Amino acid sequence: MVDWLRFGADMEDLATQTLRTGKQVTGLLGPTVIQPYRGFVENGIANVRARVMEQPVFDSEPGGLRIDATLAANLLRWIVLDMAGVEVSVTVCGKTVTVNSDADGFVIAKVPVGDIEPGWHEVQFSAMDRGREVTATGRVVLPDPASRIGFITDIDDTILSTGMTEGLKALRRTLLRDAYGRKPIPGTPSLYRGLARGTDTSRPESTFFYVSSGPWNLYSMLAQFLGVRGFPRGPLFLTDWRPGSPTSDEDGKVESNHKRARIRRILDAYPDMSFVLIGDNGERDPVIYQEFLESDPDRIQAAIIRDVSGSATDIDDDFAPEDLLPGSLITVRDSIQLAKLAQRMGLVDELTVEEVMTEIDARL
Repeated sequence: MVDWLRFGADMEDLATQTLRTGKQVTGLLGPTVIQPYRGFVENGIANVRARVMEQPVFDSEPGGLRIDATLAANLLRWIVLDMAGVEVSVTVCGKTVTVNSDADGFVIAKVPVGDIEPGWHEVQFSAMDRGREVTATGRVVLPDPASRIGFITDIDDTILSTGMTEGLKALRRTLLRDAYGRKPIPGTPSLYRGLARGTDTSRPESTFFYVSSGPWNLYSMLAQFLGVRGFPRGPLFLTDWRPGSPTSDEDGKVESNHKRARIRRILDAYPDMSFVLIGDNGERDPVIYQEFLESDPDRIQAAIIRDVSGSATDIDDDFAPEDLLPGSLITVRDSIQLAKLAQRMGLVDELTVEEVMTEIDARL
């Protein structure tokens, strides 16, 4: 029996190699660039990821692109030519390792940085491309243990209005809008900033981890979207959408389910921290989050699901978080309801609730 997924992956590899060779022979191969991805530090090790590829022929502009340029840019994200076998030096906090990009252009490095201060640290990338030095700067974060809590959140239809269940509407949003044109779920920027700072201004901000089943091809757009809309900065965990190609984590282990594996990876990286999971019921978040509520009841402070239909029942004024059954998901209708719930749980202050309501009112 033909393994069509494997066959598709082989055909893609052949097409990529043919295109790369053709461009090299004809002199049409563009400059090589390194796309850094935000990473994280655990137990004195910086987990770094980047991608080596031919320089994209599109770029973003302040304020956004015209609709035709946006369509071209979004289509071209899917046909970026990856550069395999490129030797890349990765430096974090004065420590350097050298790795080769894999068949898909990915650079996955573990840099022993030792005991460093919590917070964000620069990552320097360097490689040679046809006698020319290629450099890039990325970031890794070491969550401050004094914050005591971290947040793991989905992206599509949790903070970014995608409409994954709306078919052609979702496709139009993906293809015809850039980072400036994509809309956040109303109230989520203010809500997430409030969750990051918490209720105690003397503690460091909590770290956000953005986990999505979306492809790495959309990384630059998503990172820009988060910045433009004022979401807390955090590592993004995306996936490699290739036919027949299993996704691997930083240790090279094959993941049977991307989102489940990434959440487990984050929990294992910071065993002394508790987490709040935030997602929506448009896909499999409720099933996956329920599994973690059951497997790690002492680590998951709450698992909150936004009802994409907006029909969740109101949380009345007498509701108390302790009234919930242990290990149960919490379903909310919108960001205002989530903010009020978070306030009762001691995760945000009253100012955050007011900011969320003001942000939503401003959109009306």
